[in-house]
Amino acid sequence: MTAKNKTQTSAKPIQDATQDTAPLVEHLKELRTRLMIGIGAVFVGFLVCYGFKEALFVWLTAPLFENYGHQMVFTAPHELFFTYLKLCFLGGFFIGMPFLFDQIWRFVAPGLYAEEKKVVLPFLLATPILFYAGGLFSYFVIMPLAIEFFFGFANEAIMPLPSAREYLSFFIKLTFGFGLAFELPVLLLILAKVGLVNADRLVWFRRYSWLCILILSAVLTPPDPLSQVLLALPMVFLYEVSIFLIRRSEKKSEKKGEKKASKASSKSSK
Repeated sequence: MTAKNKTQTSAKPIQDATQDTAPLVEHLKELRTRLMIGIGAVFVGFLVCYGFKEALFVWLTAPLFENYGHQMVFTAPHELFFTYLKLCFLGGFFIGMPFLFDQIWRFVAPGLYAEEKKVVLPFLLATPILFYAGGLFSYFVIMPLAIEFFFGFANEAIMPLPSAREYLSFFIKLTFGFGLAFELPVLLLILAKVGLVNADRLVWFRRYSWLCILILSAVLTPPDPLSQVLLALPMVFLYEVSIFLIRRSEKKSEKKGEKKASKASSKSSK
């Protein structure tokens, strides 16, 4: 073998390796671009919220002021500034979440078949919608009830003097706790799609699931019985809705299977 042939044969593996790694590099570049766009959307939302930080904080504290009219305090020189930053980051996350999920879909969609897109897209749409629903449920329903419950312990000797930082931390815990809890149907439907659970198994496991929901409510919410019960009730409802949706999906799959079987039998008879 000549030196020229040796050079050509040794160059082939290098060329093949380069060709194999090229698509991976392109995918990583695209992933970085998509993530930067999504993070940029969150940052833009942060800037928008910072421009209205005082109005946003007034809206946030409406469940407290409308019922009790208390003034808030901050106990450290930097506390209010960092409270505003934390609040604006939370608002930016809520504003930028749809754009972030849109970029995830744009990255994933080209590699999926049409049938796979039909399966993935509803989950991708339902995830932020349910998270928003949980957050709004927390703000409009849970926060007023929780504040009324806690302030009911006040008396003439012990008056409430809420801190801006502590109030925001309480709000964030409730909002994210309920937002994540409302993702239960998405989680169960995904598990059903991959064959790990089915409607009958969820019905059989119902009593244990309710116990797990109570434990999870205790973890996700502030340590008071009212918040835990108020989180557990909608989660139980969502669990039952998940069973209904999974059973409906199973019936559709059975009908499709019967149609395919009938078509196959008709073709074989011909």
